[in-house]
This record gives sequence, structure tokens and C-alpha cells, in this order.
Amino acid sequence: MLVLARLRDETIMIGDEVQVTIVDIRGDKVRLGISAPKSIPVHRKEIYDAIRNANRDAAGLQPGDLYPNILPGPAPAAVKLAPPPSPIPFFDRSAHEPFLCAAVDEARKGLSEGGVPIGAVLVRGGEIIGRGHNRRVQRSDPMAHAEIDALSNAGRQKSYRDTVLYSTLMPCYLCSGAAVQFGIPRVVVGDTANFGGAPDLLRARGVEVIDLHDADCIKMMAEFIRVYPGLWHEDIGK
Repeated sequence: MLVLARLRDETIMIGDEVQVTIVDIRGDKVRLGISAPKSIPVHRKEIYDAIRNANRDAAGLQPGDLYPNILPGPAPAAVKLAPPPSPIPFFDRSAHEPFLCAAVDEARKGLSEGGVPIGAVLVRGGEIIGRGHNRRVQRSDPMAHAEIDALSNAGRQKSYRDTVLYSTLMPCYLCSGAAVQFGIPRVVVGDTANFGGAPDLLRARGVEVIDLHDADCIKMMAEFIRVYPGLWHEDIGK
């Protein structure tokens, strides 16, 4: 481990592309400003460990975990279980939860910044390749929805046909249109109770929509709408 002594506003370079600046020092707490390319994800250590552990656990699933036999005892030798249609089968809620939790973390981050608590992540093969949250208030940008932010942070992709988009709230027409445009085959959401969004648009274009009806997502959004109805109506264009 390299230990460096730095003062406020002084900078540390990691390689040629990562810059760490000491923004503020208050007692035992140090605030860091980190500038890195979009291809390099930056997380707090505990969040990084949680994501890695969740991805490792999801990758350890066996076919028997996903397709249990209906009858007790081993399946007849002539019976072969079909392979899953994608890395995350729609009927296995536990496989979705690590990624929905990551989206919830993004939503809470947005709320802590004074924004609308909606978060999203883009997943490929059990790995998060892009994450984001609603930044309309923070950036004064009407297009900065959570799903758009996650897609932007994922960077250029040759194809989205093997990805899954997770969002804490059912995507609106803007974000649903982005999923259709890029050919994302599956959208998993935590809440359709507070906002109906555009599931018909997605399904009409062959996108599978999965509503996990997550209690945390529903409660967080309902409380925000109750406390900040004006900001919510602005967000959905009413």
C-alpha cells in the first residue's frame, strides 16, 4: 500500500486517467473528488464488495436451482431440461434481487442529492455494466432520467441483445423508447404501483417486462410523491 500525505485541493494521479482530488477534510472524514473514464467504474469499497459477492452468487446457480423437478425424485433419464432463455430466468426472483438492490442504491443516491429517487442498472451476463439515477434536478436536464443515465454510463455497446435493464420504477415513454431503440430484450422493474409507465410500448415491440412489485421501491416512491408532489409532476410532464 502506498501512503501519501495530501492537503485540501491537492491531487493524486492513478495511472494516466484517474485523478483523485482532496475536496474537503473535516475531522476524521475526507471528501474525495474522483475523475475517471466511463469505462472505469468507481464505487465505495463496501458497495464494490457487495456487487462482486452478488454477481458471484448469481453466477454459481446450477440448472437444478433454476428448473426444479415438479415430481419428487430424479427426472427420468430420457427427460432433458431446456436451457434457460437468458442468464437470469424470469421466474427466479432471487436472481433478480442483487441487481434491483443496486438500482435501489442508485435511487437513494439520487434522493440524497436532492433529486427524484429513481435508479437503474444495465446488466450483461450477471455483471453490471452501467448504473445511473435520475439527475433532472441535479443537472437541470429534463432528459437525465435514470435509465438514460445508466445507458450513458455503460458507454458504447456493439449490441444490447444480451442485456437486461433494471429500474426501480416502470420506465416512461422516453426510457421505454430507448430500450426499444437499442433492442434490450428484457426490462425488470420494482414498482408499477406509483407510475404505470409504458409497458404496452415495450411489449408491443417484443420486450419482456417483469414487475417484481418490490415493497422498498413502492414505499420510497410513494413517500417522495407525498412530500414533493410538484417535483414529481414535473418529472412525468404533468
